[in-house]
Amino acid sequence: MLLSKWRAGVLHRQVRYLQTVLDWPLQSEIKISEKMKSLEEPWSKKLMDHFENQKTTPSRLNEKKYILSMFPYPSGRLHIGHMRVYTISDATARYYRLNGYRVIHPIGWDSFGLPAENAARNNGVDPREWTIQNIETMRKQLKATQIQFDWNREISTCEPEFYRWTQWIFCRLFENGLVRRTSAEVNWDPIDQTVLAAEQIDNEGRSWRSGAIAEKKKLSQWMIETPKYAKRLQEGLRKMSEQWGEVADIQANWIGKCDVFRFMLPVIGTEDEFIDLRIRDIFEISNAEFLVLKRTHPMADKTQEQFPYKLPFEVLNGVTGRRIPAIVVDDDYLPDTEFFLNSRIGNFKTDQELAEKFKIQERKHKRVLTKNDIQEMAAFGGYGGYETSRTLTDWVVSRQRGWGTPIPMIQMENGKRAAAKLEKLPVLGTDRGQKVDEKRFGTSGTFDSDTLDTFFDSSWYYLRYLDPKNVSKLADDQFLKEMPVDVYVGGIEHAAVHMFFARFVSYFLNDIGVIPTAEPFTDLIPQGIVRGRTFIEKSTGKYLSPDDVAYSEDQKSIRLKSNPTVEVESIYEKMSKSKNNGVDLVELLTTDGIDLTRLRILEAAAPRAPINWGETDLKGAKKLLDRIATMASDVIKSRGESSEFKADPKIESQIRETYNFFVRNVGMCLEVLHLHNTALMRLQGFTNALKKIDPVYLANSEEGIRAVRSLIIMLQVFCPHVAAEMWTALEPDSGLISAQKWPEIDADADVEFLLMIDGVSGGRPSVGRQKIENLGLEDLWKRAELNEHSDILKMMKADGIVLKDHRFSARKGFHVTLACNTEGDKDENRKKIGKILDRIQAEKRKSDKKKKAKKAAK
Repeated sequence: MLLSKWRAGVLHRQVRYLQTVLDWPLQSEIKISEKMKSLEEPWSKKLMDHFENQKTTPSRLNEKKYILSMFPYPSGRLHIGHMRVYTISDATARYYRLNGYRVIHPIGWDSFGLPAENAARNNGVDPREWTIQNIETMRKQLKATQIQFDWNREISTCEPEFYRWTQWIFCRLFENGLVRRTSAEVNWDPIDQTVLAAEQIDNEGRSWRSGAIAEKKKLSQWMIETPKYAKRLQEGLRKMSEQWGEVADIQANWIGKCDVFRFMLPVIGTEDEFIDLRIRDIFEISNAEFLVLKRTHPMADKTQEQFPYKLPFEVLNGVTGRRIPAIVVDDDYLPDTEFFLNSRIGNFKTDQELAEKFKIQERKHKRVLTKNDIQEMAAFGGYGGYETSRTLTDWVVSRQRGWGTPIPMIQMENGKRAAAKLEKLPVLGTDRGQKVDEKRFGTSGTFDSDTLDTFFDSSWYYLRYLDPKNVSKLADDQFLKEMPVDVYVGGIEHAAVHMFFARFVSYFLNDIGVIPTAEPFTDLIPQGIVRGRTFIEKSTGKYLSPDDVAYSEDQKSIRLKSNPTVEVESIYEKMSKSKNNGVDLVELLTTDGIDLTRLRILEAAAPRAPINWGETDLKGAKKLLDRIATMASDVIKSRGESSEFKADPKIESQIRETYNFFVRNVGMCLEVLHLHNTALMRLQGFTNALKKIDPVYLANSEEGIRAVRSLIIMLQVFCPHVAAEMWTALEPDSGLISAQKWPEIDADADVEFLLMIDGVSGGRPSVGRQKIENLGLEDLWKRAELNEHSDILKMMKADGIVLKDHRFSARKGFHVTLACNTEGDKDENRKKIGKILDRIQAEKRKSDKKKKAKKAAK
């Protein structure tokens, strides 16, 4: 009772407080697209105040939606790429709030890393000061975008309150035998003077950060045994493939085929060197007497030119307890034999000449062990024995730099290494390489001098957002129940590496009972890059400023302004200072405003696709807003004009059908398909359909006014400020637009009946929701086979495609989706399905042509 009175009071105060900026109905010469800046300032405060107040009131649904955008590195400058990812996540978050969900939409800073250290070295500043200053600058810029983040959840990875728990996870991995100290050949960045993981090197062998050619160097490093989880992580991707699409394929390819067994064979006489052996037949290890390595193997002597030769050490076969030699062969040796990671077990038949040359004897009595015996013996000694990827190697997490999470390991005086006690964390940056304070840490020794790879910080940050102020736990169990993240928005370039590490850590924390779910992310919106128009001097390859160039008189070529004889090439490339192709976001927001910038970003392309910024403009965005505003103005003007208004059943039915079609489609695009640009096209279609109806009719018809209201409510996801102005003009007594509910389709409307096969759409016909929304899996499949999807299912059966793993998902008012996988080669099956879909489309076109011809004949 008290709550409802309070809410009524708030609404009453809000209604009295709300006023439009412009005079409505608008004068004919007024274009709302030219008044955007004047609308934003007054409406931004009202909308943000409502957003903050909304957090303290119970939601209509108890269900949460965790919308996460990849957190930024605090470079000090917000760019278009940032604006794109956060606009997409903000539009998604606003959509779910309007649908009554309790939305979690946090922000923070990936604040450790080399740029701060390089800036400190070059400019004589402290990396912490440089980072904090940049965070303050970027926070101010982000708040200026009016993106509705939960700033009360803000985190920063360089704060001890955060990295204490990064270290805690590392220590738990060590405690569970997943961290080892290994001397191995690593990729070394000669400029940044640090180790690079394989994924931090591009196809040309250059460092992703400095651009230098990476060198090979042998170092003792801390590594995490991610291959132990490879098979499970690969299998998990199959379940996620429907929502993840190409991201699942990218990560699956990076993990590699998981059909080999891993054995780590220690090099005799060393503490932390081993040969990483992968074999298809696990039983081969029981009688392995020698190894064959290619010359490109990290253990091979790079100075040797004569092949084959025996390495000057032996390795331990941890299963048999025998010392065995390793023979290095040239890369063209027996090209048809299988090597994984450039090594394999020697075979006395295939490699007879090698065995004879190096006097390696085959044992007369073969050892017979079961698979279980082999795996138990290997696991007991820490020698592997598990099934894994052919190619995935351990995650090298040591970095030779100062501005990072200190590795919480202690070199003991007895030569052993131990993790710092969990209750004594954090190990601070000032502790690195120093003698351990025995009073503080309860032990003696020296702290490790290296820091952790920043990918380690981002492998778990999504958990800390749920309980960022907790001083006694990574996060409380009640908040960890909010996992998994429902929608993760970020760059497609992170599909393999960052997301693999995040999944690995999540699986591990689930295994040890810290979090309730293994998979951290349910649905993804991968985002393509924003490319800037780049001008390059053709003869020298020099990057030019846009101010340095000019078009020729015929507009067909570009020349250097100072010397018209010099030809200039124009292409689109990833924005960077060095290429002079960046766009100043702060300046853009100042000139165009927030709503138009949002609309331009969302309209330009589907989230997954790249945007060529120079090819986008504001014409379409402005036209859409002006058309909606004109219609709203005409409706306001027409209210009460027809005192003897009579509803026409035909027009009512038409408006109702239009309303249901577009409300369903906009929701589908935002929630299911994640196509914000297509959702905008649907809003444009809705506008066009309503513009064909007399505004007097729209203003006085219940169906008409419902349609206009719903159009403006949906518009706010994209352009919150201009939508707030239109809503208050249209409905001055209904409160703020962000307090409204997302429109719902009628009980007898159509929904989409989708069929997904191996993640590929097999069709999405519309069906009356009453016919399918209450059916179970078996009845849905029967209906699909007999009616809507009968053609494709019959053709697939005729082509020998066998379906398995039948399942369905549904969202009332939107869709019912049947999904299944196919048996056999997925790529081959997808090709077959593509051809079947082409045949169905061709037959449909043929049928439509016949119908048109018959109609014309009549």
